[in-house]
Amino acid sequence: MKTLFSFIFVMLLGALPVSGQSLQQLFPDAALSAMINEALAANSDVRTARLNVVQAQAQLSSAKLAYLPAIALAPQGTLSKYQHQSATKDYSLPLTMSWEVNLAGGFTHEKNAQKAQWMSAESQLQYAQVQLVAAVANAYYTLVMLDRQLAITKESVKNQQANLDAIRALKEVGDQNELAVSQAQASLQSTIASESDLQLQVEKAENSLCLLLNRQPGSLQRSSWGDVKGISLNASLPVDIQQLAQRPDVLAAEYQLRAAFSNVKVARSAFYPSLSISANAGWTNNVGQIVNPAQFLLNAVGSLTQPLFQKGKLRANLKVAKAQREQAQIAFEKALLTAGGEVKDALAECQQSLAKQQARQTQVDTSRKAYETSIDLMTYSSDVTYLDVLTAQSSYLNAQLEQTADWLQYQQGLINLYKATCSGVEN
Repeated sequence: MKTLFSFIFVMLLGALPVSGQSLQQLFPDAALSAMINEALAANSDVRTARLNVVQAQAQLSSAKLAYLPAIALAPQGTLSKYQHQSATKDYSLPLTMSWEVNLAGGFTHEKNAQKAQWMSAESQLQYAQVQLVAAVANAYYTLVMLDRQLAITKESVKNQQANLDAIRALKEVGDQNELAVSQAQASLQSTIASESDLQLQVEKAENSLCLLLNRQPGSLQRSSWGDVKGISLNASLPVDIQQLAQRPDVLAAEYQLRAAFSNVKVARSAFYPSLSISANAGWTNNVGQIVNPAQFLLNAVGSLTQPLFQKGKLRANLKVAKAQREQAQIAFEKALLTAGGEVKDALAECQQSLAKQQARQTQVDTSRKAYETSIDLMTYSSDVTYLDVLTAQSSYLNAQLEQTADWLQYQQGLINLYKATCSGVEN
């Protein structure tokens, strides 16, 4: 099955990029790295996934012990006293043992199913950790971008206030009118409103990141725009297509499929006879002529049970197990195809983000030059009106904001590529 799907993926994707780096190398930003480590230790979803592994381990240990006999001890004692007679003490220490053998290997199949469930739980834990790392990184870089956009907007507010003062001064000397002042003031208030919206987005982003860290909502320390370090992942490095087969979500689906196959065998083994051996042993002081000190008694019984009619339960259980096996196979196929699609989407996102970075930088430089020129012409010449200044100013502000959004989009593309090719997180 793996060979078939690997061939399909090669035809669809070709070579895939992968880092092969540690978390600290992938996310070199010191503040982000510290947050990732904190989240992996404290996040509630990851802690819950760890407990699922503990439960699966316990069930596997129980399945491994199914071959052993069950032993029980039930001590009993009586004290009898009749009129004018001394008290009589009787006691017994019965020890019972039962051993069941499924002739169709049902215990072996059940153990294999539980082992697959345990391995699936381990893979699901790894998948939860990978998703958490990606979520923390995405929230962190979003927060850095919002900080930058907020700083740009605040700087624009200062510039627009200066322009408003200049237009008012020109109005005093008759070079501008009240309409120009009103338009400049309206533009200023619109930017101030945008500043408030950005501040709210920053607070919400901080609270979302605190939730991932399992912290109380509050401010978070982070790198500034000039100091922040992006993800160290080369999207052009090739990798063997088998990397997808090691993705935690794909492995979890594969182990679920294995467990489903074993469960079908367990359900089928219920149709075959089982051998039960029981033995009773004990110590007593009240059997025939036996008196203290106690003597040892032992008996053993063996029986063979062949199920004949169980009200249709055995056939129903087999049909259910087969249907669940088909469902697990469908889920496994979907996991593989989803993995391939996520890689293609992440690669396309990275490539498109890189392609427009140069064009966006040119847009920022050109719009800044146009804005500065419009200010000079409005001040020293009559060739430019206040509307030209407002238009140039708005274009420059939007270009700067879009540039920061492009940077975030590229980081998100790398994050998605990390999720699509990562085989797990070291505990």
